[in-house]
Amino acid sequence: MAMTLRLPTEVEAQLKQVADNEHRSVQQTVLVAIEEYLSARETAEILADPEALRSLAEARESEQAGDVTYGVEAARALLADRKR
Repeated sequence: MAMTLRLPTEVEAQLKQVADNEHRSVQQTVLVAIEEYLSARETAEILADPEALRSLAEARESEQAGDVTYGVEAARALLADRKR
């Protein structure tokens, strides 16, 4: 999607400065800023959802208890359970 964005002069100057400091184009800098904003919104939505927080807490407890498998072993265990 192509988009034209009109920014106040001071915001444009700040973006150019950040882009220069980070050795990126202004477009890349704006894209990173938008991605960070969307990520922050998603985090806020999760934090506002009690069920999601409960699920995260349960996952953390399972992981701390060692009740989690990773990688190939996890896939093999899941396949073995399905065959039973």
